[in-house]
Amino acid sequence: MDSNKIVVKISDFAIGHDPQVLTTQGIGSCIAICLYEKEKKIGALAHIMLPQTVRIPSDGTQTNPLRFVNSALPVVISELEKVGVDKEKVSAKIIGGAHMFKMLDGIEDDLGSKNLKATEEFLTTNGIKIDSEDVGGNVGRSLEFDLASGVVKVMTKM
Repeated sequence: MDSNKIVVKISDFAIGHDPQVLTTQGIGSCIAICLYEKEKKIGALAHIMLPQTVRIPSDGTQTNPLRFVNSALPVVISELEKVGVDKEKVSAKIIGGAHMFKMLDGIEDDLGSKNLKATEEFLTTNGIKIDSEDVGGNVGRSLEFDLASGVVKVMTKM
């Protein structure tokens, strides 16, 4: 495996810098978000499953905050700021939010749509510009985020 490649699993994130490449796969209704500061060539990739936390478990166990848009993105942005990234200079690319479950056909507000809406609302509220989106449809995706250039290469899977 290429030592410059960092694999991000579902409900996780990674931060890297030029010449590293952040990658993830299995993006269906999930959202993969690439945050990038062009000047410093530092970026983050988060692979998020659900739009928002629903409840805190009563049994004392911890819920992974990286599973939800509303709790993952603040963590990722905070970690970027810790490595010297200026939030004002960050831009975003959003991938995923597909309608993957045929049994839900006809339901307009499916999980992928909810994930996309929560992500866009969070970014807008926090003043982060969305550069591009590869979202919706009914195909799975994987991606490679090249931190030298800021380019995100998206591959679709039928």
